[in-house]
Amino acid sequence: MYPLGKGLFAARNQWYIAAWSKDVTRDPIERWILNEPIALYRTRSGAVVALEGRCPHRHFPLGKSRVVDDNIQCGYHGITFSPDGSCVRVPSQNAIPARCAVKAYPVVELWQWVWIWMGPPDAADPSRIPDHLAIGLSDSAYQVDGNSYHEVPGRYMLMHDNLFDLTHFPYLHQSSIASGDFSSAKEIRGQGENWISGQFEFKDIDCPPIYADMFEYHGRINRDFGMKLFLPCLHVGYDHFFRASASTEQHGALLGKLSIYHAITPATTRTAHYFFALGRTFKRDDAEFGRSLMKGIDAVIDEDMHATREIESMLGHMDAEPQDLLLKSDTTCVLGRRMFEKMIRREIAQAFADKDTDAVQA
Repeated sequence: MYPLGKGLFAARNQWYIAAWSKDVTRDPIERWILNEPIALYRTRSGAVVALEGRCPHRHFPLGKSRVVDDNIQCGYHGITFSPDGSCVRVPSQNAIPARCAVKAYPVVELWQWVWIWMGPPDAADPSRIPDHLAIGLSDSAYQVDGNSYHEVPGRYMLMHDNLFDLTHFPYLHQSSIASGDFSSAKEIRGQGENWISGQFEFKDIDCPPIYADMFEYHGRINRDFGMKLFLPCLHVGYDHFFRASASTEQHGALLGKLSIYHAITPATTRTAHYFFALGRTFKRDDAEFGRSLMKGIDAVIDEDMHATREIESMLGHMDAEPQDLLLKSDTTCVLGRRMFEKMIRREIAQAFADKDTDAVQA
């Protein structure tokens, strides 16, 4: 499915972010992930439960039902399921049909996020979740604010493309965070088994409008910027600002450092979930400043949502999926797409191999 190869959507044997912790309460919520409805809620002890969000009786959404004790009760006929997905009550009869059950998904709650494993439960390995200390979420030098959530009006890979190719900054974000010519700046790339990164350095440029107000400094700056994707969903970035220096080898005084977190989870084939967090080394104790900063960045994300919505609309009106024109600046984007395709194809191949093994054993 564009922009990936034909028939490729998303990998299942991966950890994805399902929700902000604060949004999962005793009242269930519904989240579609990888084309599946998920019901999320908490038990009385505070543990997060993730169940298949469709009652097998009449397909009423469990995410729009109610929690009774630690179980979830379908809002249509009262059929009740325990946190492990087994049915514990059918009000209209004593016998519980063997097929009356829903899937339970492994979940891990770290920092302010709820992570969900969409593959076979016995393969869920929490060590595959990016180390939150290593990526700065629990770094005491930063005040990290989160709770920014957006429903993406387009397929999830459009948002990954958006973060892979930053040459859109001077145009889509010209009134907010744009500064420096990403199209002409040299990108330093890195790549590993499950990650890809890009870094930029800018010398003697205008300070972006939103940051000029933030730092109360409207002079020339040097800017170091980078982004690293941890497959399949988390982009971790940094944005460091310095006063411009007469020296071409050294920065001037530090204005401030930001750590940036973009998490993208596929919802349906044409929608996604987007979670954003931002860390800062300055005004760490100023909660009002933090709220104002997040509000300003949310407006920037809305610009990305606008572009995604328009592209998805264009794709939806086409008779066939297009082949896009690739430019030199798309190198990171192309490499990133190939990594997603490799991950999905490897999973498909493994599924066929497992099926053949089961057939032989049978």
